[in-house]
Amino acid sequence: MKTVIGIDYGTLSARGVLINTENGEALLSKSISYPHGVMEGALASGDDYESILDELMLYLTDNEYKSTVKGICVDATSLTLVCVDKEGKLLSKIEGFEEREQAQIKLWKRHEAESQAEEALNLAKEMDEPFIKRTGGTLSSEWTIPKLLEIRDKDTEVYNKIDLAFDLCDFLTYRLTGLNKRSVGAMSYKSSYFLDLGFPGEKYLDTLREGFGAEYRNFLRGDVIAYGEKAGYLKKNLCERYGLCEDTVVASGVIDGHTSLIALGALNEGDGTLVVGTSNVLTLESKEMHEIEGICGIAEDGFNKGKFGIEAGQNCTGDMLQWYMDNAVPDEIFKEAKEKNTTAHKILRERIKNPWANKMTATDFFNGSRNAPCDLSLTASIFGMTINTKPEDIYLTLLQAIVCGTRELIELIKSKGVKIERIYATGGIAYKDPFLMQQYAEILNLPIYVGKVSEGPAVGTSIYAAVAAGIYKTPAEAFEKMGVKEFTEYHPTKEHREEYENIFRRNHIFREMIIKMNKIG
Repeated sequence: MKTVIGIDYGTLSARGVLINTENGEALLSKSISYPHGVMEGALASGDDYESILDELMLYLTDNEYKSTVKGICVDATSLTLVCVDKEGKLLSKIEGFEEREQAQIKLWKRHEAESQAEEALNLAKEMDEPFIKRTGGTLSSEWTIPKLLEIRDKDTEVYNKIDLAFDLCDFLTYRLTGLNKRSVGAMSYKSSYFLDLGFPGEKYLDTLREGFGAEYRNFLRGDVIAYGEKAGYLKKNLCERYGLCEDTVVASGVIDGHTSLIALGALNEGDGTLVVGTSNVLTLESKEMHEIEGICGIAEDGFNKGKFGIEAGQNCTGDMLQWYMDNAVPDEIFKEAKEKNTTAHKILRERIKNPWANKMTATDFFNGSRNAPCDLSLTASIFGMTINTKPEDIYLTLLQAIVCGTRELIELIKSKGVKIERIYATGGIAYKDPFLMQQYAEILNLPIYVGKVSEGPAVGTSIYAAVAAGIYKTPAEAFEKMGVKEFTEYHPTKEHREEYENIFRRNHIFREMIIKMNKIG
C-alpha cells in the first residue's frame, strides 16, 4: 500500500488527511483551529501556521503507515501573503517587529490596500498592461501587488527586510522542502504572472513606485510549476522528525479553492465546481483562453496542465451568515436550539415555508464583491422588510442572495461561450446544509452534485500529491482511484420555476441598483 498526506489550510483551521492511494480511503484525519484565530485587521499568526503544520505531520505519521507515505501536498487560503527575510525567518519573528502590523501575515480577506489596488488598476488600464485582461479588467486589494505596496508605503523598515514573498500554500511548501518553488495557480491568479506573459511590465511597476519592478521580481523569484508537479523532497531533518523516507516527495502548493475540481472529478466540458464555505469559489476548465471582463482569473495550466482554468468567487457567504447570527438573530432562536440540542441555523431553516414565495432580496456584498463586479468597496443591503418580517425571512433572503450571486458569475461566464451544465459542490456549508443546496438547484436551474466527503480540499490535495510522487501519471488518472464517487444530488423542480426566476431577476435589478448607489457614495 502507498499513502499520501494532504493538508488544507482554511481561514479558521487547518486539517490533514492520510489517504490510501489505491482506493482514496482516508486512513487518518485531524483538524486543528488556529490558537490566535483571525486577528484584528484580518491578520494571522505565523506561529499558528508553522506549529500546526508540525502538529498535523506528527499526528499523520505517528502510526504503522509512516513507511507507506510517498507524497505530501498543502493547499491554503489565497492570497494570504507571507514574507520572510534572507534567513527564511517570518518578518513577525524578527526582533522588534513582533507587534508591527506590516510584518504580520495578511489574510486573503484583508482589504486595507484598497487605495493601492485602485492606483495599480488605473495605471494598468492607462498603460494597457496585457495582464489586466486575464484578471477580468480589475486588480483586487487581496492580491500581491497592492499588499506589497501597502507594506512599502506604511513601513519602509519592514519592507526592506523582505527577501521572499509567498502565497501561503507556497510558503508551507517552502517550509517542507527548503526550496523556493512557485505554483502557477498562486502566481497567475494572485500575483499577475502568466506563463505566456511573464510578470507585469517593469515600466508599469516602476511607475507605481521607483524601483518596484526589480523588487517585485526579486520577492517572487523562483521556478513556477503546475499543480501535481514535484516541488522537491521533504527536508532531511523533517524526514527524521516524522520518521519518513528521504525520497518523500512534496508537491507544488495549491490554492484551496482549486482542489475540489479534481477531488470531485469535474473534468469534463460543462462541469463547474463550487466550494461553499467562509467565501465561495467557482472553478471550471476550458480548452480555450477566455478573457472575461469581471471574472478575476483565467490562466494556462491553472488547475491542470494543457487546459485553461477559470476562477471566480464571492467574498462573503459563510461570513455573511455568521454576521447575521452574531448581530441580529433573537435570543429566542438560540434558546430553542439549546432546548432541542441543535443549531440556530437549523431552527431558522425549519421555520422557512415556501421559499419560492420570498418577496425580499439582498446583496451578498457584506465584505465587498470579488467578481462581477470586482469591487471590494461595495456594501450590502436588504430590501423588502416590513413590520411582519421574521428572523427566518431575513435568513432565507441571505441564503438566496448567496445563490443569486453565484448565478451572476455563471451567467457572465456562459455569455462568453463557456459551457456550464452541472455543478459539483463541496465545502462545510455544502456538506451540512441541504436546504441551501436545493436553493442552488432551483435558482441556478442546474443539477447540483454535493460530494459525500467532509474534507474535499484535502482529498484534492492528496490527489496532486500522488501525481507528484509518480504513483499516477495525471490528476485524472489519480481521480479514478482516489476521487469522490458518491454524491448527494439536488435537481431543480418544475413546479415553481417561474417564481425562482423572478427571485433571480429581482435580485439582479436590486444588485445593479446597489452598485450604482455605492458609486454615488
